[in-house]
Amino acid sequence: MKTLRKYHKWPSLIIGAFLLLFAVSGIVLNHRSLFYSTDVSRNILPPGYHYQNWNLAAIKGTLNAGHDSLLIYGNIGIWLTDSSFSRFTDYTPGFEEGADNHKIFSLCRTGNNQLYAGTLNGLMHYNKQETSWEKVLLPEKNPRVVKVASVEDRLFVMTRDHLYSLETGTVAQIMHHPLPRPAGADGKVSLFTTFWVLHSGELLGIAGKLIVDLLGLLIIFFTLSGYYYTLLPSIARRTAGKLRKQLYRLNKFSVKWHNKLGVWSFAFLLITVVTGMFLRPPLLIPIASSRVAPIPGTMLANANFWHDKLRDFVIDTSRNRIIFSTTEGFFETGLETQAVCQPFEIQAPVSVMGITVFEQTENGTFLIGSFSGLYHWHPDSGMVTNAITGLPYQGQEGGSPFGANAVSGMISDKAGFRAYIDYDAGWVSLRPGTSAPTMPETISGIPISLWNLALEVHTGRIFSVFLGGFYILYVPLMGITTLTILVTGFLMWNRTRRRKRNQPPVTPSS
Repeated sequence: MKTLRKYHKWPSLIIGAFLLLFAVSGIVLNHRSLFYSTDVSRNILPPGYHYQNWNLAAIKGTLNAGHDSLLIYGNIGIWLTDSSFSRFTDYTPGFEEGADNHKIFSLCRTGNNQLYAGTLNGLMHYNKQETSWEKVLLPEKNPRVVKVASVEDRLFVMTRDHLYSLETGTVAQIMHHPLPRPAGADGKVSLFTTFWVLHSGELLGIAGKLIVDLLGLLIIFFTLSGYYYTLLPSIARRTAGKLRKQLYRLNKFSVKWHNKLGVWSFAFLLITVVTGMFLRPPLLIPIASSRVAPIPGTMLANANFWHDKLRDFVIDTSRNRIIFSTTEGFFETGLETQAVCQPFEIQAPVSVMGITVFEQTENGTFLIGSFSGLYHWHPDSGMVTNAITGLPYQGQEGGSPFGANAVSGMISDKAGFRAYIDYDAGWVSLRPGTSAPTMPETISGIPISLWNLALEVHTGRIFSVFLGGFYILYVPLMGITTLTILVTGFLMWNRTRRRKRNQPPVTPSS
């Protein structure tokens, strides 16, 4: 018991503050829509969270807007600028307040000159008469639009779950394009996704999320009651008799429920901790390509094979097809009839963090960007070359989800590709002799959403300012330490219970 107590007490005291951060940030992460309009100033955060040189996915893409005008979009919203990036005008009138509400994934102008934006929480249309954006309702709950693209005056819209199309003159008539299961689909889901929905509780829908929220509240209670139990003697020595009795009475109550709730929630806490450890590198790497059967009766066994798997698409009019990127890889299907859905035998590399650039160039070639780098991909010939070095891609299995260039966006103008955006370094020019334009204070001062800040805290990235690259070990080390605390606490309770059971009954003296 002495050894168990030591390995339960001291790790708890050391990481208790971090456990509180895990719990609070996890609850925020579980309910993003509740915090869409809540932001935090970047000025109070470490320098790594300040916009510099258009980094941190500030720009995802651009759209030509006239003779000498561009629309730039990304995490900073939508801004109208000129070709020299010297003047900027906010182009988001009608958007709700909050950095999350201004997170733009795609921007498209149709053949009849209608402007649409794919955002974190839906499809937006620019009303020219009102000079304001308005929301276009899609036939699904909380749609996350990942891409909008057009063929003449017909708009195609992809969310994480479905593909739609609409005639831009009649926005009310939205057609659903069911994407068939791909040939040879095994019906399995990725182990990463399974761990993800287990960890968040999403596996069981809102009920599961509330259960995980409750676990977060329990962790807060366990941590605070543990600190109280440890610090009580020194506090009690400084108090009078009546107050001291109240403090000890409160301690008795907290210890009782610390033990009871800890035992009742032990299995759930184990699952939450273990699954969380595998959602970040380095433990993410060995499970990234693993696949398992979906858990019956849960959202993983969804009738829609593509549920939460769709990420981007390009319309290849030369071959009358749609090529789309998913968490399962790249696939193609017919533009008009989606009777067949085929995976490509040779695919461009895409980081497990997701695709960030997908554009058609020329001669059947596509530009593919992610945190694994930037590549030219010719799907029909199978050729893949590094777009930065010009060297053929050498396939590799596993490894880090981050390449030498963490590409988060592209800058294009009428002359072609001008620069790419590295998530950390920012603007990287592709044209010799050109440099990055200065980022104005009106844009660099845009705050971070509370949800994104919670994600940085929950994953430990915010501690990189102290730990550097070693922050990647934060989650696994915290997980191992938390498991030690949970297991030793359970063993202590079990031994105490057995000891009480084995005590001989007390008989009254005659």
